[in-house]
Amino acid sequence: MQNRLKLYALFMICGIMFGCAAKKGSQSGDTAFHRSYQAAFDKKPATETRRILTTARSAIGTPYVRGGTGPGGFDCSGFVCWAYKSVGINLPRSAREQAFVGTPITRIEDMREGDIVAFRHPRRGYHTGIYVGGGKFIHSPRRRLTVRITPLSDPYFSNTLLGARRISLNGGEDLVAEARSRLNDYTEQKVTRELTRKGKGKIRANKSTKGGKAAYAAKGKTAVKKTVKAASGKENIRASAERSKNSASSDGARGKTGRKNSRNKTDKS
Repeated sequence: MQNRLKLYALFMICGIMFGCAAKKGSQSGDTAFHRSYQAAFDKKPATETRRILTTARSAIGTPYVRGGTGPGGFDCSGFVCWAYKSVGINLPRSAREQAFVGTPITRIEDMREGDIVAFRHPRRGYHTGIYVGGGKFIHSPRRRLTVRITPLSDPYFSNTLLGARRISLNGGEDLVAEARSRLNDYTEQKVTRELTRKGKGKIRANKSTKGGKAAYAAKGKTAVKKTVKAASGKENIRASAERSKNSASSDGARGKTGRKNSRNKTDKS
């Protein structure tokens, strides 16, 4: 009986140990699978970024062509669209719309390779390129020039830089619709600010109209007249006082002369 109990206990211990080992192996396998999947997921954007940059660099020397979207010639936004299509990303066609897609990046030190770099000139409008790292970007500049790499420190571009836009390379987003929606919101906000500014300008203008200036001048003239009148009144009071004083002095002098003459007449008689 004791031998049977010992054997039973031994079997139980072996079973527990085997189960624990199997469970641990299963967890270890799940963890390894998860890590390998995550690594592959994280590796995809890096691979696609390299492909975008490789495609973009292959076009160096290609001439600028207005409206161009192919290897024979590019405008600035057509070049960016073409490079991103190499990884299956469809971007908005215009540089203005490209300046509103993805996540905004404002500082150069936060930019990553593959980010879209956006610029805006007061007269020439929007311009886009692709950041290649090291404070430089690749783009199709303008007529009579070719695709090239330019430093962001270039005076023209440093003064017109809006920032960068980071695009998710995992797909599944309608970037064209996103850009148009954001652009509409931006336009509405801009119009609202402009109307508000003009409204305030009209208020200020009304205060400085000819009528307002005339009223102010009239008020000024009235104030001057009042001041002159008051001063004249004071002068009149002073003059009256002086005349009264002089009159009193004259009367006093005549009185003294009369008394003196009367004394003289009395003495003669």
